[in-house]
Amino acid sequence: MSEFEEIVHIIPLGHEFDRVVKPFERFRANRVYLLAITEKGDIPYVSEEMCEKQKYFLKRVKNALEEMGIEVQVRSINTFDMLDVMKHVSNIIRDEKQRKNIIYVNISGAGRLTSVAATLAAMAHGAKAYYVIAERYSKTEEEERKHGLSICKKPSIMYIENFQLNLPDETSFKVLVELCKHEKGMKTENITQFLKKSGIEEFDEDKILKETHGDSRKAKQKLLTRLNKKILDKLERNGYIVREKVGKYNTIKITEAGRYVAHISGLLK
Repeated sequence: MSEFEEIVHIIPLGHEFDRVVKPFERFRANRVYLLAITEKGDIPYVSEEMCEKQKYFLKRVKNALEEMGIEVQVRSINTFDMLDVMKHVSNIIRDEKQRKNIIYVNISGAGRLTSVAATLAAMAHGAKAYYVIAERYSKTEEEERKHGLSICKKPSIMYIENFQLNLPDETSFKVLVELCKHEKGMKTENITQFLKKSGIEEFDEDKILKETHGDSRKAKQKLLTRLNKKILDKLERNGYIVREKVGKYNTIKITEAGRYVAHISGLLK
């Protein structure tokens, strides 16, 4: 780990150059993450021509930043998928915050959908989102290849004010992430087992069994009450999960809203 904190920028990248590179002529950075489509694959709306154009700007931006002495890391993502953008941006922010680094997110380097997803991820984790204002837009193919879609010779930067999002606590985040992996849902017993394996002390069955003097029935009821009161009831009230009765047992399923929150957690790899 570095002795001093580093300055890190996360930039979802579309067909832009000036909006991404020009700010670093005034502001320093140690590391930049470029998030872009690197292969067409089976991504809808992306043609081979569009993918080649994206590779062109990715290469130009990467080379320009490296010439400025900035470390560049490229992440392959689907910039047309809000969940994928939120997942990657949040994951990087979480990792860099653990290293005590200062994190900025450039929300102007790609399309509107990507911008919204990147802004939400930045706000969720307390990173500083900024928007580079274009002086004008490219009118010819030559201008576009040189500047990208936007021309910013002396870029003006607008910082986005953070406000507190009503997000679950860390343990509830972990439950939502685990539910994301189980399309058919999970029984409460499976969730408590997951929490125990995750090292969440208050859900350690052995410890609760000691508290109830070896009464396994009381221990199980105490564990279930704790799970409902501290996690599941709150997640259900916020619309992140639903409970479906299957026989004598409840199956817990994640909702679409819960899936978004899981992706913004930064815990999904």
